[in-house]
Amino acid sequence: MNSVSSQPSDLSEPNRQERPTVIYIAGAGRSGSTLLERTLGAMPGHVNVGELLDLFRRVARADERCGCGELFSECPFWTEVGAVAFGGWDDAILTEFTELQVAVARQRRMPAVLRQQVQAAPSPELARYRSLHRSLYAAILQVADADVVVDASKWPSQALALCGDDIDLRVVNVVRDVRGVAYSMGKRDVIRPQSGASGVVEMDRRGVAEAAARWTLTQAETKLVSRFAEHHTSLAYEDLVTHPRESVSRVLTDLGVPFDPEWLAHVGTDAIDLPSSHGLSGNPSRFAHGSVALRHDLAWTTKMPRSQRLTATAIAAPILITDHLTKAARGTPMTIDKGVTSHQSPRPEDASREWPLVSVVVTTRGRPELVRETLAGIVQQDYPGEMEILVVHDQEEPDHTLTEMGAAGRTVEVMLNTAHAPGLAGARNSGLDAARGTFIATSDDDDVWHPGKLRAQVRLLSDEPDLLAVGSGIRLLFPGRVVEWPGRSPRISQKTLLRNRVKELHSSTLVMRRETFARAGQYAENLPHGYAEDYEFLLRVAQVGAIGVVREPLADIRKDNQSWFLQRAENTSEALTFLLKLHPELKTSRPGHARILGQIAFAQSSLGHRRAAFKLSGQALLRYPVAPHAYLALAQATTGVDPRRALGLARRFGRGLS
Repeated sequence: MNSVSSQPSDLSEPNRQERPTVIYIAGAGRSGSTLLERTLGAMPGHVNVGELLDLFRRVARADERCGCGELFSECPFWTEVGAVAFGGWDDAILTEFTELQVAVARQRRMPAVLRQQVQAAPSPELARYRSLHRSLYAAILQVADADVVVDASKWPSQALALCGDDIDLRVVNVVRDVRGVAYSMGKRDVIRPQSGASGVVEMDRRGVAEAAARWTLTQAETKLVSRFAEHHTSLAYEDLVTHPRESVSRVLTDLGVPFDPEWLAHVGTDAIDLPSSHGLSGNPSRFAHGSVALRHDLAWTTKMPRSQRLTATAIAAPILITDHLTKAARGTPMTIDKGVTSHQSPRPEDASREWPLVSVVVTTRGRPELVRETLAGIVQQDYPGEMEILVVHDQEEPDHTLTEMGAAGRTVEVMLNTAHAPGLAGARNSGLDAARGTFIATSDDDDVWHPGKLRAQVRLLSDEPDLLAVGSGIRLLFPGRVVEWPGRSPRISQKTLLRNRVKELHSSTLVMRRETFARAGQYAENLPHGYAEDYEFLLRVAQVGAIGVVREPLADIRKDNQSWFLQRAENTSEALTFLLKLHPELKTSRPGHARILGQIAFAQSSLGHRRAAFKLSGQALLRYPVAPHAYLALAQATTGVDPRRALGLARRFGRGLS
């Protein structure tokens, strides 16, 4: 039983009996639900119970072991819960629960329960099922002296059956990459240590196709359930294991569960301190306690045959492409409140570290107010060394009043791009020519750095001398919402860069050694219309050295302003076609090649060139069957929807067209 040091303020004692509060964890198996359940259960005022639906159909009848190590029949916690709720765990109550579960909470019963939910007219069986669970949850809270039950039963059908006035059900869907789930589901010889008196029993195994189909169906069903839950959210397994405290905090906030940040003291950056608990069934990790290391399980990326990965992805494509869970399933951004900024705190060793001069090149054109916001964020860096900020105006009169924004150790110089070709690449190169710093950073004129950005990146470059360039996580500022995009990995390989544009290597995040430009060259001024000049530059950097990332979001990237390239479909098509010729290695990456073909296809469809769009989309899908840009181009070419609306839709799903 979990100890309780303090109680949430608005989850009162009467609520334990009248309408118990339950955090219900939904999702596919092998997705991290046990880790989340136990992390939440270790908080004051919370008690985790494992996969509670298994209590009746499996645990009690087979007398399996509780998470505390005792057999169910001998566990004092569950013995007391049964006595408080039903006078004991006799065959009659177990049989009634099991029969009602089959009648109202199995997957095949979902259509009937949906009708009852819509009509607000539960059948007698459904009403009884909810009433029994209300009594069970209330007893759990009473025995544990807690306010919130954490139930990791996972079944969407179970959650749907329990949504109603009897129980305050708050649903979180834990989502893992479908390929990781399918690979894990296929593992052999994984023993269920809770088997108890029944002897050695293995965890259920599934083939790749079956596991992917179950994953897809689970996501679709959970989306339906969210319409009936008063509070619901989703969480990526990848976020949970890489940013555990931030992820758990966001889940609790989204679910409207009050908490004190101190209640997450057991959650570290790479391990979680977990007490033993009385959770039932589920993953063998239920029996681990003490300091439990967090490990991003990516075994499937190297051990799962490519044919199986493609099979799983193709089966899950309807969800991956059309559902909002795309972001969570691929471990990408979480929506957060506007106004929250990240800050890299100084470290004790920083006092003795050398902090060389950094040159910051800011290119600008036609954004007189926004560039001032950008400069303010740069000048306010907590970087201990000196900075020179070079503002390069391109194809416009320079604003020399910007020099007044400088400060001690933060000089601002204004210059005009005259020595290089007009355009963004030429303007950046003009700044590079004038730069004197040991390290060189770049920023666009509409983005804003967080205070600790430069310190963190120079620290990383100093500690890892093989790195030529370092990016950082970002926050994407869309109209009305902010999306956090943490760095996916501390190192970005050439293979990753060929496959993906890698948003955390945005031009407003990069800090580079001066030698980077000697080895890779300056920005290419021969790209048609200057499109994708930063991506093309990074492709060359990846050929000659290593690229790193500070994973914490350290820059705000505006997505609510008109880009110079927005609506210039003809330029986009020409530039990307040129990029494929300039970097033939892009064709060695099937996803990367398909991505660019899909982008060109969308540009062609935007111009009304439907035949070319269909042809290019087909080529992209032959290369990579789930290339999202190709599907977007097909949809636009088929329906004729305004390309700006299609672009807006893509961005809602965490996709741009670059």
